[in-house]
Amino acid sequence: MENEDIQWYNYVNQVHHRKVLLVYLATLHKKNKNDRSKPRWHVKPFLKERRVHGHWHCLTSELQLTNSELYQNFLRMSASTFEELVCLVGPKIMRFPSRPDILSVGEVLTATLRYLASGESMMSIMYSFRIGKATVSKLIFQCCEVLWDTLNTKVLIVPDTKKWAQLGVEFENKWQVPNCIGSIDGKHIVHQAFANSGSENYNYKGSHSIILLAMCDASYNFTIVDIGADGRCSDGGVFSNSEMGKGFMANNLNFPTAKDIDSNSGPIPYYALGDEAFPLLTNLMRPYPGRGKRKLPLNESIFNYRLSRGRRTIENTFGIMASKWRVFRKPIIARRNTVEAITKAAVVLHNFIKMSENNAGVRYYSGPLDIEPDEDNRWATLEMGALRPVNQLGTNTYSANAKIIRNKLKDHFSGEGAVAFQYERLVK
Repeated sequence: MENEDIQWYNYVNQVHHRKVLLVYLATLHKKNKNDRSKPRWHVKPFLKERRVHGHWHCLTSELQLTNSELYQNFLRMSASTFEELVCLVGPKIMRFPSRPDILSVGEVLTATLRYLASGESMMSIMYSFRIGKATVSKLIFQCCEVLWDTLNTKVLIVPDTKKWAQLGVEFENKWQVPNCIGSIDGKHIVHQAFANSGSENYNYKGSHSIILLAMCDASYNFTIVDIGADGRCSDGGVFSNSEMGKGFMANNLNFPTAKDIDSNSGPIPYYALGDEAFPLLTNLMRPYPGRGKRKLPLNESIFNYRLSRGRRTIENTFGIMASKWRVFRKPIIARRNTVEAITKAAVVLHNFIKMSENNAGVRYYSGPLDIEPDEDNRWATLEMGALRPVNQLGTNTYSANAKIIRNKLKDHFSGEGAVAFQYERLVK
């Protein structure tokens, strides 16, 4: 009996252990089953609704069909201009199909244009277009590079001598400055600090930036640009180290030969207009110094006013670009190479849209601009958080010939080249 009790005890004990083991295995199985049931998406569900609710498939198409004005506001260009742009850049941004939901050329271009136009973050573009965050960042950079590579050879060709002469005639007709081929200025493009960027992009105002150096014509088109100098180079070396500056100093930009502007001055070289940040050269005029230092004679004040009036062209050009491409309304959150690509894309898009509208006989992009916009200048008070002045672009030394040419222009503006409104403006 005693042996039977022991055997029974062992049997019950084994059964109990087996029950415990079965319960443990059942619990483990249930846990593993629950873990497997947790969603592990290759693509987030809301991204799969791109073709139903994404801006390209929904809003953009609706605006194109129902409201051309809102469409232009949305993409900063007409539908016909957009189609022209797609034809130009499409071959370079087209990706060979690798899956059914591949992004189209139009969709990539629209997302990029909307990012530039709205000033919204890349995350916002992700939600509105329902494209993955990493994909948005990559596509915007690539598309901006393609826009620059494709358009700069079409809308940003350095003028030849004949074209410079035409621009000089246009500038004199519109702004009453003879032999002037345009105006020049530089802007810091402010962006977030980059990892391991050190002090290369750190400028004197305590922010990180690259520099956009640009020249424009009388109609607010960019003619020459130099993009990408480090923001810390605001010590006078930016201009001399740039390709544009080297062209001015070597006088090899194919400007026309000097010609008379009145009966007294003799031949005057063609030149651009700059502010106090630029050096005085025979082909680059800057104002007479005197602000806060000395009272200028009347003829020097007149010269400074006429130069400043002509320089409004580059101020307006930057203002138009920043008002249309609102990515420049605040510091740009992107890596340096993307910031450069964004800036380049905005420059060529500016020229491309203006050229396209000019051919069509419309002017939506730039809108009406006044010749004398002192108090009502909408660009002067525009908030441009990412576009900030560069205070010093060149040295203050100049040659005797440059001084002589500036003095001849001074005499011209107070003599045969005088205009009635210059005295009214100086009285104000």
